[in-house]
Amino acid sequence: MNSDHSRYILDNIFDFFQYPENYDRAIINAALGKLECSGDNLLFNGVKVKPDFQYTDENMLGFFLANLPLMFNERGNREYKLPPKLEKLKTDTEELISMQKFNELATLELYLLLEMAMRCAYSKWLGNKIIISRYGMDNVVLENYDYRRLKLYIRLNHLGRTDIKVNGDIFPGSENALLGWATKFMDRPTQLMFRLSLNVRNLLAHGENEWNLFPVLPSVQLAANAAGKLLYEIKPGMEIKNNGYKMAHTGNGRNTKKPTFHHGINKH
Repeated sequence: MNSDHSRYILDNIFDFFQYPENYDRAIINAALGKLECSGDNLLFNGVKVKPDFQYTDENMLGFFLANLPLMFNERGNREYKLPPKLEKLKTDTEELISMQKFNELATLELYLLLEMAMRCAYSKWLGNKIIISRYGMDNVVLENYDYRRLKLYIRLNHLGRTDIKVNGDIFPGSENALLGWATKFMDRPTQLMFRLSLNVRNLLAHGENEWNLFPVLPSVQLAANAAGKLLYEIKPGMEIKNNGYKMAHTGNGRNTKKPTFHHGINKH
């Protein structure tokens, strides 16, 4: 890619990026080096796209930010089966992109797919039996809770958030904490894709878009593959280490008590 385009993209990314790591710049530089402008086509990792825009700095930035899965996620031979709600989101995103009218919304949906994949992955890790623990508090045992309902239960029952453990691991009660949990199962380029995608999604969701975005269909399949791979890597109850995972927890706890249910949270 033109070096001026590359510098412009890098400068703008690190002007808003909230979750950077010290190795990100090298990964982004490597990705930009593979992006080629050839006549009317953009070429990247064997994918050819014919964009409907001029190759200005602003438009190349918008193309890059709207297609982070294409930039950072290598194509593999395997396609993963997604849960129904992720498959529906994938289909909806493809339809939005095909319409070529709602690029901001399509990009928002594209990166929502990655966020939902993290939530589904954590829900899968929880398994059927959940033990909530905190120093000085009797353990609470729940069954058949997903991430959303567990987060709501913890909040409504005033159990705290930063010092709560679920099945022996600190509960990732914020998006940033969940991102940190999920990226333990990823290589560095995929980590960067998730971190930067969620940053872009948050800005779009709050009306802070300053770009002309140009998402393309190959990015949807690559995002779906990344989501599916994350779900494939997760096993119910596997023990989480700081640098990844090791083994399944036993699910045994002492001083346990059945939960009290409040505010319309129903017991399974």
